[in-house]
Amino acid sequence: MIWVVLGFDRNSDSLVVEQELPASFTADDAARLVGPHPDLIGSSFPLAESQLAAVSALLDVRADPDRIAYFLEAQDDAWGVH
Repeated sequence: MIWVVLGFDRNSDSLVVEQELPASFTADDAARLVGPHPDLIGSSFPLAESQLAAVSALLDVRADPDRIAYFLEAQDDAWGVH
């Protein structure tokens, strides 16, 4: 299981960002970020600007929330493709 941030262009809905979070990012970290949802695994969570700031610090990237809508989700890492 890996955690990723996905970003979709607000105008075209095209996927423009797919960034894997560090392996140290866990389900507990995700729950602290988006809340203790019972369906944490298997759902996609929109990230508010304050949440995005925390994730951006982990990725060491600058986000563009005016142009891109960001989401946090867990993905299967069975194939080892990132």
